[in-house]
Amino acid sequence: MRNIVVAAAVALSAFGVGVVPPAPAQAEQNTITLRVCNNTNQTAQVAVSYQPVGSGTFSSAGWFNVTPHQCRDVAQTTNAYMYGYAEVEGSDTDVWQGNHPLCVEYPGPFEFWDNGSAYCESWQETVNFVTLHAENWGVFTWNLDY
Repeated sequence: MRNIVVAAAVALSAFGVGVVPPAPAQAEQNTITLRVCNNTNQTAQVAVSYQPVGSGTFSSAGWFNVTPHQCRDVAQTTNAYMYGYAEVEGSDTDVWQGNHPLCVEYPGPFEFWDNGSAYCESWQETVNFVTLHAENWGVFTWNLDY
């Protein structure tokens, strides 16, 4: 039997047929990458809340600078629900926000586990995050437009 397998491999290589690599692990296939694209002329600072791959708890992180007319991958998750908040660097009025209150830290950078409470620590502020929902695995793009 061993000789048949070796002979088949030699025959396939003679015809230029290579061995097909195994498919990626299931966990790698079922992930979502959160990509933020800044479609403005000003740098945006982004904060996100998401469940990191392999975690059952949400993590909040920021500030990710996304330069004008550029995209940046900021998180990877297996949970279709994510939350984002963005503001123009140095502005309190040019923001991308929703109605989901979460904590952030200024000036940043910051990263902490969400405790599931609406209470923020004294060094944190509450801002209203946008609820993001991915329909498919792969890249989910959040566009920052005016």
